[in-house]
Amino acid sequence: METLLLSLLLVSQDRLADAIRDTKLKEAEAALGQLVAGEGARSARSLLMSLPRVRERLAQLLLATVRARAAYDNTDTSFAFNIEEEKLKQRTLAQAKERIAEACRVALEGEKIYAAILTALGSLKPEAIPILAGELHRTASWQLKCELLEALGAMGAKADIHVAIESEKEPVVLAAALGASTYEKGLDFLKHPQWQVRLGAVRALRESPKAVGPLVELLPEMDLRVRNGAFADLGQLTNTELPPDPAAWKDWWKANGEDFAAGRYNPQERKQPKGAGRTTFYDIPVFSSRVCFVIDRSGSMRQQNRFVNAVRELKRLIEMLPDGARINLVFFGATTTCFAASPTRVLDRETRRDALQFIDRVGFESGTDLYAALEKALTYVGSPESGRLREDGPDTIIVLSDGEANLGRLVDEELVARVIARRAHYLRPVIHTVALSNDSKSLRLLAEFTGGEYKIK
Repeated sequence: METLLLSLLLVSQDRLADAIRDTKLKEAEAALGQLVAGEGARSARSLLMSLPRVRERLAQLLLATVRARAAYDNTDTSFAFNIEEEKLKQRTLAQAKERIAEACRVALEGEKIYAAILTALGSLKPEAIPILAGELHRTASWQLKCELLEALGAMGAKADIHVAIESEKEPVVLAAALGASTYEKGLDFLKHPQWQVRLGAVRALRESPKAVGPLVELLPEMDLRVRNGAFADLGQLTNTELPPDPAAWKDWWKANGEDFAAGRYNPQERKQPKGAGRTTFYDIPVFSSRVCFVIDRSGSMRQQNRFVNAVRELKRLIEMLPDGARINLVFFGATTTCFAASPTRVLDRETRRDALQFIDRVGFESGTDLYAALEKALTYVGSPESGRLREDGPDTIIVLSDGEANLGRLVDEELVARVIARRAHYLRPVIHTVALSNDSKSLRLLAEFTGGEYKIK
C-alpha cells in the first residue's frame, strides 16, 4: 500500500512539474489536489521543489509578453503601394496582436499556478510541518522564508513561527513571521524602526488580552496605518466600539482597565461616530501617515475636468495630513514624474508649499504606462527582488486613473494587477484605487489583491 501511495505521489510530482513547464493551470490544480491529499512530508518536499521552478517560469512568461509587444510595435505599418501588400501588412499586424494576447493569457496562467502552489503549501497535512520548518531554518532566501512562514501560519504551527520571530533579524522576514501567528511577545516589536514589523506586531497581538493596556498606551506614537490595525484589535479584544481616537481609548482604559485586567469587564455597547477621525481621498478613508499618490496625467484626463478635480482633491488631502506625515507624488503618462527623489518627504510648511507648486507644474502626456508608475511607487516601499525595506517608505499607495494602460512593459489589465500585487505582497503596502469615468479591471483587482478600497467616480 505504501509503495502504491509513493508511486501516486511521484506521478503527481511529475504532473505538477509538467504543468509548470507547459503552464497548464487545470493540470497544476489537479496535481496539487493529489499532493495535498497525500502523505504530508513527501508532499511538502515535492512542493518545495516546485517553488523555484514556478518562479523561474514566471520570469520567462513575463519576458515573453514584453517581446510580443516589442514585435507588435516593430511591425511595419508604413504606406502600402498596392492592395495585396496592404493585406499582408494587416495580417502581420493581426498575428502580432494575437501573439500578445496569447502571451498574456499564458502569463496569467503562470501567476495563478504560483498562487495555487502557495495555497497548497498551507493546506498540507500536519506531517509536513517539520519539513517546512526545517527548510525555513536552512534557506538563505528571504522570499522562500516568507512563503514558508505564511504556510506554517495557515497550518497553525505556532511554535515554529515563534522560533523564527526570536531568531530572524531581516525586517521583511520578521514582519512575515509576526503576521503569521498570534504571539504575546509582539509587544517587543511595537517600536521596531520598520513599519512592516510594527504592523506585523499588532497583528500578532490580536488574541492577547494582556496587550490591551500596552496598545492603548502606545496608540499616540503609532503610524496611522499601524494605529488603525491596533484599533481593530482593541475593538475585538474588548468587544467595545469606540471612535478611532487614542484619547477615547485612553479614557476607556482609565475607567475600565482594572476591571478588564481582572476579567470583570462588562462591555457596554457604544456606537462609533460616522466618519470620526477620517481623512479621505474620493471617499476612501486614508488611515495612513505615509502615503504615495500615483496620479494619471495622460491626455484623456483633460476631459470633463478630471485632472482639475483630481488635483483639487489631492491638494485638499495634503493640507489635511498632519505635520510629520510622509508623502510622495508620482504623476504618470508615457513617463513618470516624481515629487521626491527619496521614498517620502516629511510634511511641514516647506514640504506642503513645494508639493503644491510641484502639482501646479505637472503637464499632460499622451499614453498611459500604469505598470511603470506602480513599479516606481513600489521601489519607494522596498525592493521586490532583494526584500530590502525602506525605513522612510510609504505604507499606503493611492492610485487614480481614467483609462486602461496602453504603453510600457505590461498593459493587460489583469496581468498588471496580479504582477504588481505579487511583487508588493511581502513589502505590505495597501493600495487604494480610484477609477474616473469607467470601471477599471486593473485598479479594481489591484485594490482587491492588496486589501485596499476601490472607487469609481
